Amino acid sequence: MRREPDNKFIIDLDRDRIKTVVREAYNISKDFLVVEFSITSDEFVAQLDPYLDSNRVTIPISLNLPSKKYPGMRMDVDFRQRKVFARVHPPSKQATLNHMLKGL
Repeated sequence: MRREPDNKFIIDLDRDRIKTVVREAYNISKDFLVVEFSITSDEFVAQLDPYLDSNRVTIPISLNLPSKKYPGMRMDVDFRQRKVFARVHPPSKQATLNHMLKGL
């Protein structure tokens, strides 16, 4: 955390790294699940902007990643640890996908 000249506290996040991790999670999920998502990777990453701009990063956020094959798929993003956790059914695919995402 750092202090700006007007005495506002700014949380020093690696915003570029967070966006890179989320974009790679999108690509890995797309390749592993062999699916076309309803939104592009740019639209998916753009969902982070309101949270990153507000500096409210104490809890993980959940982003929807819709597709016809996996309609309830979500990605939980932890800003402080720069980690992504996928939530998808069946649980066996979720476990394998999260094992792959752990390396990001």
